[in-house]
Amino acid sequence: MSSFPDHKDKIKGLFRENETFRSLCEDYRKCSGALKYWNQSASEEAPVRREEYGNLLQDLSEEILQSLKEANRIAGKIRGL
Repeated sequence: MSSFPDHKDKIKGLFRENETFRSLCEDYRKCSGALKYWNQSASEEAPVRREEYGNLLQDLSEEILQSLKEANRIAGKIRGL
């Protein structure tokens, strides 16, 4: 949630209610951990891994934000009924 501070409440709700969103958050957490590992590594493969995990983390961030937008859109429709 520290990566998405403006969405803490919505993230908590979706995490409790939506298995797909939970899985997405878990993937984000694992990817973030891997990127931290490779950022500290001095191995020859580290630059390639940093790029791979950085790109994956960006993609996962976009998916999370899209899920949040969709949840807000649906909530707005429900409130409008």
